[in-house]
Amino acid sequence: MADEALSGVLPSPLRRGCVLLGRAAALFDAPGSPLVREARGAWRGGFRGGAAWMAGAMAHVRGRPVGTSLPSARKLGGLKYAFALLAAVGTWSVAVLLGLPHAVGLPLAVPAFYAVEVQGLFLFPLALDGVAHPWRGSRRLLLEAGGTLSAVGTVLVLAAVMLFGGLAGRGWIRCWCLGCLAVVLWYEELRA
Repeated sequence: MADEALSGVLPSPLRRGCVLLGRAAALFDAPGSPLVREARGAWRGGFRGGAAWMAGAMAHVRGRPVGTSLPSARKLGGLKYAFALLAAVGTWSVAVLLGLPHAVGLPLAVPAFYAVEVQGLFLFPLALDGVAHPWRGSRRLLLEAGGTLSAVGTVLVLAAVMLFGGLAGRGWIRCWCLGCLAVVLWYEELRA
């Protein structure tokens, strides 16, 4: 199994990211998988389209429909990424105020962004499941997943594929969906 091949080679959060991406790729690329077809237009809908695709992915993984739509996807996604972006800009600004060169400040902004972003890592799946307080639920699951630092390590692996996988010729939409599907698989593991 992929997890056994990676054990001892990569730290646990990185290994978890690689294993989740491998499982996501197997599901996404499986013959007859509806995920490819559904992904083609999902990006056009922004957060709503992404939430609809994620609901389809959750249904595919579970083998049954997901009962809740997500009319608040734009608000949830907007807040999640606004907070993360504020953390990144704030970190970079502090570095500039301290007189640090941009070559130091900008790389510090990346982990700051993801340290805040992972607080809402499971926000969409929880909201799709109709959880009353998805922000609190996401934080609780984050702690069960090993906490912020561990989750950032895993999410950096997912984000690298999501953001740069298209450059490797694997398809921008496919790579983005693999990262989202990896989060769904992680969520389902934590739910079990």
